[in-house]
Amino acid sequence: MGKNSNRSLIVITWDGVSKPLEYVLQDTQRNFDLLIFDHSAKASSDLIKHLSPEHFVSTRTENKGQVFYEVYKYLYPNNEERYEYIGVIDDDIYTSYSDLNKLLFIGKINQLDVFQPSITHDSYFDHRQFTHKSGYQIKKEKWVEIMFPVYREELYKAAGKYFNEIITGQGIDVYIMPVLQVIHQMTNTAVVHAIQIKHCRPVQSGDRTYSDGKSNFDNINHIRSRAIELIEANKKLFDKKFLNSIINVRYYAGVSLYKKIKRIKGMLKNIYKEIVDLSYR
Repeated sequence: MGKNSNRSLIVITWDGVSKPLEYVLQDTQRNFDLLIFDHSAKASSDLIKHLSPEHFVSTRTENKGQVFYEVYKYLYPNNEERYEYIGVIDDDIYTSYSDLNKLLFIGKINQLDVFQPSITHDSYFDHRQFTHKSGYQIKKEKWVEIMFPVYREELYKAAGKYFNEIITGQGIDVYIMPVLQVIHQMTNTAVVHAIQIKHCRPVQSGDRTYSDGKSNFDNINHIRSRAIELIEANKKLFDKKFLNSIINVRYYAGVSLYKKIKRIKGMLKNIYKEIVDLSYR
């Protein structure tokens, strides 16, 4: 199959037991290809025939990093390019075909390289900066999280070998992908606030120890070290600002006093904006 620049791929995970695409409203025709990923390796493809997915993968995985890698292996046995964007969605994301169509349309029309939909405030989430902000179609960010990333295919392929190095996938989003974006000159990253999704179950990656004996934090630290290796090999492309905003930020020691103080200016601007908006209502 050759690359079709007018199509993108959405991967939706499934436990092989519950109703497939349980949280996805099938309210219109898809403008994207669908890959259903059975991470139990026990389900029959007969159970998802009525959904007419273009692809079905059934492989036992523990967490998102392994899902990303199995999809990478499945799509690129001959290293060919197939899609414009590839998005990977957890099985507990409440969304719809129409929202996914619109999400990809907005990504394309804004020439985004990496993006995600915004998260409703009643969702389970780790990173508040990705929650929905009214009044925005898109809002630029430094990275998007592993729960629902959409990547240009070139970036997904470039990250392929790193997917197999960690089980959780966490750290790919905050470290490896931003580094690869600089290297490949694809740095247009945003949250699409025109689309909201709800994460329906609690985040569970952080407190677990996986089959390789490593914790989620071990996974993140490993991927961070691999990102640093990439930066060392491409030093001329990276400045101090990038290092301070990406590589030097750690995601498991709480929010530092320095970062809290830096937020005050933005908080005051947001309060002022909200007061002005309310004055016109």
